[in-house]
Amino acid sequence: MSLAEFLDLPRQEQRCELIDGVVYMAAFPVPDHQFLATVLTTHLALQILETGLGIVYQVAGVVVSDNSALGPDIVVVRQERVGIIGRTVIDGGPPDIVVEVLSSDRRADLVRKRELYEAAGIPEYWILDGDANTLTALELADDGTYHERVILTAADTLTTPLFPEFSVPLAQVFDHPARIRPNI
Repeated sequence: MSLAEFLDLPRQEQRCELIDGVVYMAAFPVPDHQFLATVLTTHLALQILETGLGIVYQVAGVVVSDNSALGPDIVVVRQERVGIIGRTVIDGGPPDIVVEVLSSDRRADLVRKRELYEAAGIPEYWILDGDANTLTALELADDGTYHERVILTAADTLTTPLFPEFSVPLAQVFDHPARIRPNI
């Protein structure tokens, strides 16, 4: 399917992405996935959106190539770059940060989506692993490839050079008292 055909599909509640011209539909995320995405989005929204530093979306369409459009779990765009946000998707350039909460298809997030985000020039890609309670922050280097900036645990504080004012102790995400983790 072409990117234009994909973007013309009727809007629906079920998440679908276009990767290399193929449409992928996903089952509903498990509750822990949604919980972690919501809690991290809330921290980002309070410190970035509410202070006027940028825009924060939970699941937004991002065009990453001529034949791929993804729906990262969280998307952040700095205020001075909001012009990249189109009517239905972010298509005027790369957002500043994308976050994927790992799902059952870990390979897609860790390999193919990483390649697509990297090629699109997205400065930071955060990978949140709820099973391991880690957040890996990848940063686009001068050579155009992602380099691992840091792997954080609940004992660490998440920060980013893109928003020096932003910080969240990850215990507030991973060890949140309302988090329900089914026995694995």
